[in-house]
Amino acid sequence: MQSKNDDNNKAVLATLALILLSLSVASSIAISTPHYATAQGVTGQGSGNATNATMTGTGNATNATMTGTGNATNATMTGTGNATNATATGASGGNASTSVSIVPGSSTLTTDAFSPNPIQVSVGTTVTWTNDDAQPHTVNSGENATPSGLFDSPIMPPAGTFEYTFTEAGEFPYFCILHPNMVGTVSVS
Repeated sequence: MQSKNDDNNKAVLATLALILLSLSVASSIAISTPHYATAQGVTGQGSGNATNATMTGTGNATNATMTGTGNATNATMTGTGNATNATATGASGGNASTSVSIVPGSSTLTTDAFSPNPIQVSVGTTVTWTNDDAQPHTVNSGENATPSGLFDSPIMPPAGTFEYTFTEAGEFPYFCILHPNMVGTVSVS
């Protein structure tokens, strides 16, 4: 047979456990700091993502200036991470990439068939060409309709893409093998 004290002790212990659990939940809700922060059109510092922002710390930056670890898109970035359409410096330099458009109506164009042209990138940058024209095109390194063999895309249908990562500095002319009048240059430093 249990004594009244045993029942009271159990009730007190259950109440204390409930109070501790409530305090734990309440403190984690009220006191905790989010691990990820998003900043849009503002300056963000710390961990998180920044869009159209200046960011210092860990995270992602889109159309931003970023210092720290993370990803930067259309950005200037200092630190570790990835930079798209960006200048990337810092730990391991990040992974930089940039895009070139094969413009609508490019079959009849010359140096303005690719935009931007010329394009300037850093060593280690991946350039992605996107066929924004209604006609198929290629991207072949070389000049005067003579491929150099450094990179050769397959025939890209409309909306097709091709990418190449530049691993050394230099001037790299390219053209469309189907429309040799379409010419461009990638300048790598």
